[in-house]
Amino acid sequence: MQLYQPLPLSPLAMLGSVWRNRQLIWQMSKRDVLGRYRGSMIGMAWSFFNPLFMLAVYTFVFSVVFESRWGVDTGESRGSFAVILFAGLVVHGLLAECVNRAPGLILSNANYVKKVVFPLEILPWVTLVSALFHTGISLLVLLIAELLLMQHVPWTVLLLPLVWLPFVMGIMGISWFLAALGVYVRDVAQITGLLTTVLLFMSPVFYPCLDCPNISKPCSC
Repeated sequence: MQLYQPLPLSPLAMLGSVWRNRQLIWQMSKRDVLGRYRGSMIGMAWSFFNPLFMLAVYTFVFSVVFESRWGVDTGESRGSFAVILFAGLVVHGLLAECVNRAPGLILSNANYVKKVVFPLEILPWVTLVSALFHTGISLLVLLIAELLLMQHVPWTVLLLPLVWLPFVMGIMGISWFLAALGVYVRDVAQITGLLTTVLLFMSPVFYPCLDCPNISKPCSC
């Protein structure tokens, strides 16, 4: 007996499934977030302190130890370097969390797959919503740091949801693919961790784009 009827391979069908199962996605995402900090002394506060500590560590290593700069001859401070660095880390962190967890989504929820009628296509959405929660906390830390260190927050931050929409959709496509592939190829879970680490250091997170040594000038990247 077939317990689950696969959806047609169309974006509208996928979005329709998300809308029909929105309450289930919300409940599972909330359980995922709360479960991550269950048993710790300060609980959800770790979602705020984790990005704060990582910001301090990366800033010390790259701006103090390696003395990295973004190539802007305007008296760049370590504070401004930290803000730019953390902005890149927030974006990469969202991608890395979803991609790294995707190969094990179906395998780690075998009880849903085998025992009940369950919409498997929502599992990557659960991971994405959970990751977006932590990304939102990191963005809050970023905005507070920018306000304290650079004395202003650009109004263009309001456009962030629009800019990130295609990025999030791309993450979902990759997550669906890796979740399905991870059922048959268990090595995918090991490879994705390596790839996201390589991507962190190969992409312009810790350094400016090669085509724009001076950020104050137009960039073609």
